[in-house]
Amino acid sequence: MSRPKRVSPSSRRLGRFGILVAVAAALLVGRLVLVQVLNGTTYARFGAGEVNQQVPLPATRGALYDRNGNLLAASVAASNVVVDDFQVTNPVAEANALAPVLHVAATRLATELSQRNGYVVLGQDEPSSVVARLSAMAPAGVTFQSTSLRVAPDAVLFQPLLGALNAAGRGVAGLEEMVNAQLSGRSGSEVVPEGPGGTPLPLAPSHVVAPHNGSSIVLTLDQPLQAEVTRDLSAEMASQHAHSGVAVVEDVRTGAILAMVDLVSTPHGIVPASDNLAVTSVYEPGSVMKIATFSYALKDGVVTPQTVLSVPYSLTIGGYPFYDAEVHPTQPMAACEILAQSSNIGTIEIAHQLGMSRLHAALHDLGFGRYTGLGWPGESPGLVGSASSWTGSSQGSVPIGLGEAVTPLQIVDAYAAIANGGVAETPHLVAGTVSPTGVERPVRAPAGRRVLPSWVAHEMVPMFESVIQDGTAVLAQVPGYAVAGKTGTSQQPSSTGGYIPGDWNASFVGFVPAQAPRLAAIVTLNHPTTIYGGSVAAPVFSKIMQYALPHFGIAPPTTPAQPACTGVGAAAPTPA
Repeated sequence: MSRPKRVSPSSRRLGRFGILVAVAAALLVGRLVLVQVLNGTTYARFGAGEVNQQVPLPATRGALYDRNGNLLAASVAASNVVVDDFQVTNPVAEANALAPVLHVAATRLATELSQRNGYVVLGQDEPSSVVARLSAMAPAGVTFQSTSLRVAPDAVLFQPLLGALNAAGRGVAGLEEMVNAQLSGRSGSEVVPEGPGGTPLPLAPSHVVAPHNGSSIVLTLDQPLQAEVTRDLSAEMASQHAHSGVAVVEDVRTGAILAMVDLVSTPHGIVPASDNLAVTSVYEPGSVMKIATFSYALKDGVVTPQTVLSVPYSLTIGGYPFYDAEVHPTQPMAACEILAQSSNIGTIEIAHQLGMSRLHAALHDLGFGRYTGLGWPGESPGLVGSASSWTGSSQGSVPIGLGEAVTPLQIVDAYAAIANGGVAETPHLVAGTVSPTGVERPVRAPAGRRVLPSWVAHEMVPMFESVIQDGTAVLAQVPGYAVAGKTGTSQQPSSTGGYIPGDWNASFVGFVPAQAPRLAAIVTLNHPTTIYGGSVAAPVFSKIMQYALPHFGIAPPTTPAQPACTGVGAAAPTPA
C-alpha cells in the first residue's frame, strides 16, 4: 500500500498566492470593463473636464444714438493687462518700461511685479493703442484679456440720462438700465483646452456658441437742442445763484422727449446732476398746478372763462390765512383774469365751487400722484394725497399747488395734454432700435389717453395765452409766435414742518405755437435770487423756444391766435 504524498507548506502558500492573483486579476479585469466599457463615456467626460474649460464669449453691447444719429454711448474693444510675475526676472526694469505706456508710477508697478502670486492685473479696460504698444515691446509674462469699455462722447450733456454699468457690464442706472434688455444681447461660449496651471494648449476651441450682440437704441433726444437748453438754463442759474435747475422739452403730439436737462450748482461751477431730477425728484409746484382747478371747473360747468367772482385779498381757511401775491381791495375778476394774474384767492373760490373730491379726480386724471409711463428707473409718482386725507386747510392749499409733491415731467405732461386737445400722450425716450445687422425699426409710441374733452382744452388755451400777453409771464413771449403757459412760485417744505426760509422754487411751463401747439416745455429753478417763476423761469423758456422752433422747422401759424381773456379788467398783474 502506497503512502500519500505530503504537500509541503511552501507549495500550499504558492497555491493560495496563485488563487489570490487569479482573483485580483479577475477583479482588475472587471474594474477595467466597468471603467472602460460600461462607464467609459462618463470617465471620458470627467477627463475632458480636467483639460477643457468653458470660456464665455461676451456679446457686444448696443449703442445709444440721438434722433439725428449722433452717438451718445457705445462699447469699444479694450483689454485688461495681466502678468505672470513668476516670469519676471527684473521687476524694476520691466516696471520702468511699462510705466509710460500704462501711465502708472514705475515704483508702484515694480511693487506689483514683485508679489510672486502668478496673476497681477496691471491695467484695466486699456484701449487697443496701448495693447499694440505693449505687444510690440513683448514684456515678460504679460498677456491680455479681452473686454470692452463704455464711452460717451457727450457725457457732460447727457450724464444724468445715460446712467451707468456695473462690473459685469449690466445697466444699473438711467437709460443703460431702462433699455438694458435690448442693449445687452446674449453671451456665447467656447470650450478651450488648457494644460496644468491654465496654460492654453495648441488645439482649436470646440463647442462654440456664438454671442448674439445687443441692439442699438435710437432715442427721441435731440443733441443740438440738449446743448442749447443746457446753455440757457446754466446761464440763468449762474445769474440767479440757483442751487439747481431742470428743463424738459416735449413734442405735444407724440409725447417724445426732445431734451431733458438736470443741473446743480457746486463750488466748482454748474455741472450735470447725478440723477435725472426731472423724473426722480419732487417739489411743491405752486401756481402751475392751477391747471387742475380751472380745467375741471370748466369741464363741470362751475365757471366759464368770463364768469366774474368777487375776490378779496385774503381768506382764512381751516385756521390758516391765504393771500394773493399783491395787496388789493376786494374786486371783481373774471375767471380768465384770475388765472392770468395768478390770484390765489380767486382760484380757491373756484375750487370751493368745484369741490375737493372733483379736484382730486382732476389731479389724478392729469397724471399727478401716478407714474408717467416713461419706465424710468427710480421714477417718483409724486404725492397728492386723497380728498379723505386732506385737512381743513387743504381746501386752500391744494387748489394753488401747495401741500403736493410732483415731478417736473408730470407738470409738462399735463400742459402738453391741454395743447394736444385734451389727449395726454405717454412720454417716451425710445424712438427705434437698430439690430446687430444694421436693420433699423421704429418703436411704436405708447398709446395716449383722453383726460379732458377737446372743447375744454380749446377754452383753456386762450386763458393760458393771457398769462403771457398781460399776466405774470410776459417774459415768456417768443417773437412771432403766440405762447400759452403758466408761472409757479413756491417755498421748499422743511422735513421738520413748515417751510425753509428763503428756499423757493420758481417755474414756468408752456407750449407754442398756441393756435397749433407743437412743443411744450417746463423750466424750474431751485433757490434763485429772484423767486418768481415769471421773472427767472419764463425768460429761459423764451430762449429755448427761440432756438427750438426754427431748429425743428416750425413756422409761425398763418391762422390767428384765439382771443385772449376779456374780463372786467380790474386786476393788476402779480408776480406769482
